[in-house]
This record gives sequence, structure tokens and C-alpha cells, in this order.
Amino acid sequence: MIGLIRRVFSYLSPSMFKPLYTTFVRTHLEYAQSAWSPRYRSLETKIEQVQQRATSLVDGFGQMTYSDRLKYLDLPTLKYRRLRGDMIEMWKHFNIYQREILPASFRPTVRPSRLHSKQLFRHRPNDGMYGAHHNSFYHRVARIWNGLPSEVVDAGTVSSFKNRLDCHWRDFKLRFDPSATPPEQQAIV
Repeated sequence: MIGLIRRVFSYLSPSMFKPLYTTFVRTHLEYAQSAWSPRYRSLETKIEQVQQRATSLVDGFGQMTYSDRLKYLDLPTLKYRRLRGDMIEMWKHFNIYQREILPASFRPTVRPSRLHSKQLFRHRPNDGMYGAHHNSFYHRVARIWNGLPSEVVDAGTVSSFKNRLDCHWRDFKLRFDPSATPPEQQAIV
């Protein structure tokens, strides 16, 4: 898709590139991301390189660093987008989906912490810290979800949750720097 965009357009300005990229390329990279989120850093890097290569095609951006290109285009890293998508999906688990259709591994905590009332039970993976089970959805998102403040989690609609989450995470370095520490390894306030 990136090659097709480059062949069709002889000149790519930032204002032309962003809607083309987000419509035709990023949708393929993010399809069902909660189910297939990469487990290894090498796989994360390969996926991120697609966006890195695409942003370098914008005329005049060839010599800029990847982080600078992302800031200029206001495109977050794909790693950040996957994390944000996981949080949106978790909000839907608590607020939209019926309890009967949710899997048994979705277990809200009976005694939530002081951060918010929609805490998720953090159970240990059966195959250790480096197994495939450790990267499953509920294991991957529990710590980050539990660390969100109540003003974000208690949003009434998906749109308000997205806005509050973006406002809460506006200073995360992961947003424009794929090598930054993800929020689950940072001290979440």
C-alpha cells in the first residue's frame, strides 16, 4: 500500500500523506491488534519499521529522525496506538459488553484499590513470565488498566474515555519515541 501511494502521488506533502497513510496503511497494521499484539521486541520493531518507512516518503522528511517526523505529522507510534487500543477495549469490557459473552479470564477485582472501582484481577500466567500466555490480552493490560485514574476510567462514553485517556497520556514519551519505556514499566501515577 505504501508503494502504491508513492507511485500514484509524485509529490507527498504532510497534509496529503497523513489521511492517505491513516486510511490505507495503518488500518492494516492495527486490524485486530488486541488479539495479535506482538510478543517480542523484534516483532514490534518490524511493525514499527513500516510506519518509519512510510513517513520517510513525505517530501522533505528524508533527513529528519523518525521521532521528529511523528511529532511534525502528529502521528503516534504504533506501539502507543496498540496500548491505547487495549485500554479502549478494556473500557468496553466493563461498560458495553454483556457479562455472559465475556471469557472466564475477565475477572474484575472484588476489592478494588483507591484508584478506581473497575480494577482487574492480575493473575499469574501459567507458562511463566516469557511464555505466550503472559502476552495474552488480560495479562498484558491488567497493570496498565489498574493504574489509570478514576476520572479516566469512569468516563460515560467511548469518546469521552478516549479524550480523557489521551489527555492523561499526553506526556508519555512512547507516543513519539518507539524506544521509550512503555507505561507498564514506568511508575504510573
